Amino acid sequence: MTTEILYNMLCNASEIIKNLEIVILDEVHYINNPDRGYVWEQIMIMLPKHILLVMLSATVPNNYEIADWLGRVRGCEIHVIATDKRPVPLEHYLYTGMTEQHTSHLHLIVDKDGHFIDSGYQAAALSKNTGGPLYRTPACRGKDAFIMHTKNTWLGFVNLLKEQNLMPAIAFAFSRSSVETLAKNLSSVDLTSKSEKQQITKFFSTITGRLRKCDRKLASVKFLHDLTRRGLAVHHSGMLPILKETVELLFRAGLVKILFATETVSTGVNTPARCVVFTSLEKFDGHIRRSLDPSEFTQMAGRAGRRGIDAKGLVIILVSTIGKSLKSSVTGLPTESLLRNMILGRQTRLISRFRVTYSMILNLHRSSSLTPQDIMKRSFMEAASHRWETKQRQHLSVLNKKINETTKIISHNNNTDNNISNIIIQTSTITISTSIEGTSDSFKSLIDSLDVQVKCPHDGVECCDSIGQYYQLCYKYRQLTNSIISTLDVKYAQRLQQIFCPGRLILLQLIVNKSVWLVPAVIINYHWKTKNNDAGNQIMLNVILWELPANLPNSLTVIKKQEDGQSSSSELVLAVSGSDTVTYEQMNNNKNTNYHEYDEIEEEILRNSISEGRTTTIPVPPHLMPVFVPFSLCDGYSRLTRQSVPLSDSLVRICDRIVTFQDMEYNLVDDGNSKLHLSISELLLQSIKQLIIRRKDDTKLLSVDVNNHQFDQHLQVINLALFNCVNSIVPQESALTSAVYYTTLINTPKQMDFKKDLNLVMDDEDICLFDEYSTLNDQLTIPLANGTITAFSSTNLLKCPNLLQHLKLVHQTIRRKFAINSIENNLANCQLQLSNEYTGRLSVLKELGFIDSATQSYCLSFKGFFACELTSKEVLLTQLLLDGFIDDLLAPDIAAVLSAFSNELRAQDLTPEKTTSYYLKELIASINCTASTTTTNYTSNFNLHKDLECIPRHLLLVFKNILTRASELETLQRLHNLTDPYLESRLDLRIVPVVYKWANGYSFSATISKCDIPEGSLIKSLLQLDELIRHISGACRQFGNHILSLKIDEARDLIHRDIVCSPSLYVLQDIKLAKDD
Repeated sequence: MTTEILYNMLCNASEIIKNLEIVILDEVHYINNPDRGYVWEQIMIMLPKHILLVMLSATVPNNYEIADWLGRVRGCEIHVIATDKRPVPLEHYLYTGMTEQHTSHLHLIVDKDGHFIDSGYQAAALSKNTGGPLYRTPACRGKDAFIMHTKNTWLGFVNLLKEQNLMPAIAFAFSRSSVETLAKNLSSVDLTSKSEKQQITKFFSTITGRLRKCDRKLASVKFLHDLTRRGLAVHHSGMLPILKETVELLFRAGLVKILFATETVSTGVNTPARCVVFTSLEKFDGHIRRSLDPSEFTQMAGRAGRRGIDAKGLVIILVSTIGKSLKSSVTGLPTESLLRNMILGRQTRLISRFRVTYSMILNLHRSSSLTPQDIMKRSFMEAASHRWETKQRQHLSVLNKKINETTKIISHNNNTDNNISNIIIQTSTITISTSIEGTSDSFKSLIDSLDVQVKCPHDGVECCDSIGQYYQLCYKYRQLTNSIISTLDVKYAQRLQQIFCPGRLILLQLIVNKSVWLVPAVIINYHWKTKNNDAGNQIMLNVILWELPANLPNSLTVIKKQEDGQSSSSELVLAVSGSDTVTYEQMNNNKNTNYHEYDEIEEEILRNSISEGRTTTIPVPPHLMPVFVPFSLCDGYSRLTRQSVPLSDSLVRICDRIVTFQDMEYNLVDDGNSKLHLSISELLLQSIKQLIIRRKDDTKLLSVDVNNHQFDQHLQVINLALFNCVNSIVPQESALTSAVYYTTLINTPKQMDFKKDLNLVMDDEDICLFDEYSTLNDQLTIPLANGTITAFSSTNLLKCPNLLQHLKLVHQTIRRKFAINSIENNLANCQLQLSNEYTGRLSVLKELGFIDSATQSYCLSFKGFFACELTSKEVLLTQLLLDGFIDDLLAPDIAAVLSAFSNELRAQDLTPEKTTSYYLKELIASINCTASTTTTNYTSNFNLHKDLECIPRHLLLVFKNILTRASELETLQRLHNLTDPYLESRLDLRIVPVVYKWANGYSFSATISKCDIPEGSLIKSLLQLDELIRHISGACRQFGNHILSLKIDEARDLIHRDIVCSPSLYVLQDIKLAKDD
């Protein structure tokens, strides 16, 4: 059965479902079909979990993705059985012959191991170019030449197939007319023996004997009979079903040697062949003409090679019949890249085609087991979101666990340290209007309202009371720094040249391998740069500084290098005050502490994906940053380098000291004739640039070029200024000469006094801002251990065994809480992709009265229950049926009218510039025109007048009412922004006169005469109409309208006759062939 039938059985809770154990879905790649794929998804979701699903396909590249989705949806193990090798290997050839002479025109381009043969492609190109002119008859041009050329090519190719024993063969073309034309061109070809002809004739007589006498004379029957007697046949969707099955049975029996077919024969039909031939490599997909994708090519080529019969299968591409658009202008062949991709390329990934329909909403509201939201959430479309949600909830669980392990709830009776509280109060006299870059308000609110105490990494107790407020103070300092920069940039931009002048000494914080260093630097110049997210400009500083060590020394030791080159180790000294030495060692995981060893990599990925900017780094105060001190002036000179740093992310202090040079300007002789005038900024840039170049080239890093003495002199002045700056950090009381120290002392270069040094005229808000910044800057850039200076000496902070790690843990805790809040918000706001579509369709159903909006659970109304019994255009049909639009019609009229609903108008039948809405208006205008029997110049895109002339006059008014209601439904759907507002109102009147004739007892041959609808398409439409009428009759009978039900049953009897209800040859016991492989 079809997936649509199984879906209806599931919706109607059929008893058959309860007895099902296994459902086999063949050609499961149809889930990719835009029109039917959503039904496949729904049945996979709705099938009870006790039913075993077996899914088969040869073209599913993302099979593990599908399996993962099914496993999550159905809650069971999914076993994937796949193979990269075919049971019968394939070889791919190019055929370049253009005449009846076929010798040496077959060229192997892909061998059975899947290797592209370059030599074969080149040989094909040579053969094509030396094969002579395309058309040898000057008198034949245009279409006649092409027909003659194609015929000659095929005559030669058929001889090749016979000589090489490559039959049976399937030749694929991609239109019905192409298939029949190719077969007609071989009118002189006869591939069957006398006995085979007799067998074919006998079989054909048995088949056609089941038809009415007049139908046996159909042109298609005679044409196919003549073809099959000569070992040829055609197969496409426009054929009568009984004729298609006849061809399939004859081909499987080996009586049809060459089958010309469209791609329909490659799916769902067991027709293996020795050889597969491609007459073209492009197709029209309903919208555009395009080349075959790898999945389509593989599906068709897979028909080559009969298991147990052939050692290999052959796939042959006829070069001469392939369109010019795919050929190379140089070789005359399909391009190599096209062939490689088509034959060896990755097949098309299956994607979700899920969509929300009225039928789904109504049927799921009728039952209580699943809701439409459940189905949408479980669809393949939401598979990625489902995996994301599962992963986010896992992260949420881990983060909550980490916070619980490292924090404790603050007791309201617990008195926190008053000194820290006082500092916070004193430094919060104004509101900072400029927030830190990359810091959201939600992150700042977590800092301001820290409701937990963070446990000390080394089991400290007393320090826990103060660490939270100390972190707030450090964070406040970072905010103030950025507020100062923003204020200077916005309000005092004209003074920036004076503030960031060449030679200005500043203190920066730079991150090297996750360690935040306090670095002295000298400004060269500054400029503005656009941010990566285009969120305005930022100030960039070009500075000269020392190159920092790649790694910070480990927890307990720091390398010190003596002048004699020997190295030794000593304890890492952070601050010294008199005889007291306070150490802050890094975390030692070997100790028995309560600090949990986290997976930092996973956590960083999570947190960095949620919060950006400087919230990713800990707000380390300057007195806890390591400072690098060179061993000597020469060591410092060898480390000088230039770096461009963003001011907002790096600034710690703008010092009041400017490095001065003896000559502020320098004249450089150029070419011995002219002089180039250099400013101090340009001089410093050239100096550091030449030093870096010389450092790479010279074996001795400190060698001085005599010609560049002036340049080196300026760098030596800068090096000395940097050395004097950090030299004040080295504790005078200590005999140690370590390379790395933590802290800055009181005689570190002071902060620039902006009001005094620049004579700025500030308003009250700016004065408060700069005063607060100055106060807090002093507090956080003096040593912790000096009790006579620092405000923190009397607090419990000094009792923390590891203040730096404790501060880091507070920062991690706030970031984890921020991540938790962000994940919870994302999960709460996570919206299904089709939620808007569902909401829109639900609103339409409410407005039209299909769903009772007064009930909280949205129970179905009478209309809704009636619509559940229908399978096509249920909303429009239900409204019309309950309005009695067919109550007064006769049975043939009912069949004709309902046929417009069963035969859908394809989207590609509409011209691009005309919408379905315009088409409906066109139909109504045409009906009005025909009904009034007036002449008009009005023209129709579909020759509607011709179609409507055959419809009885009394039906024209019926169709006018139908189209009016359809137009109203379309307008309502557009109002609710549905994806395809035309789907439920898309009707086709062209089949109505044909069905009317059939329902009035005409034979099939008489009905199809003078009609441009293919025979097979008409049978398909009549079968769909039969299915629709059956459901309408059942709905009327179920809801009490027995009179209308009987009338509709009568209409069904009129169309369900003769060739329409002919059973499939596959289920008939008396239809057999003597030869069947």
